[in-house]
Amino acid sequence: MLPRFTRTDYARLPEGFPAQLVNGCLVKEPAPTYGHQVFLGTLYSQLVSLVGRKRAVMAPCDVGIDEFNVYQPDVLVLDDIPSFDVHDVGIPLLAIEVLSPSTARRDRDVKRRKFIAAGVAEVWIVDPVSRTVEVHSKSGRTVAAGNDVARSTAVSGFDVVPNVLFAP
Repeated sequence: MLPRFTRTDYARLPEGFPAQLVNGCLVKEPAPTYGHQVFLGTLYSQLVSLVGRKRAVMAPCDVGIDEFNVYQPDVLVLDDIPSFDVHDVGIPLLAIEVLSPSTARRDRDVKRRKFIAAGVAEVWIVDPVSRTVEVHSKSGRTVAAGNDVARSTAVSGFDVVPNVLFAP
């Protein structure tokens, strides 16, 4: 059995080390696609207009979940503004993952469940392949496709229409 890394081990890594801690393993993915970054930027811009640039944050930014998990969601909205010198920003109000082929299963299954269990009010799964936006919370899941509206209950005024988000 491989040794498991902990949050303490993770904190000792050099700043900017390109990995997340997932179930005690350091996980590094290749750089995202251009499309992934465009979708991410669109969502981030909309959130900044609603909550400000100190509460809307793009990856990489550490979210410590437990002793063996430190995630870096693509976009997050903070409840409270932390000190500028921290790496771990605490449990966010909203976490958004834009799926990539190499991360889809982990983002949708493992990370989503851990985020909700840790107290994240909403986790959004943005799927460019199915052109859907899933909104997950403790009370359940909704899926928006086409001209349906994905609407946040955690961030007032934040809503996304998949056909608009994924338009060429």
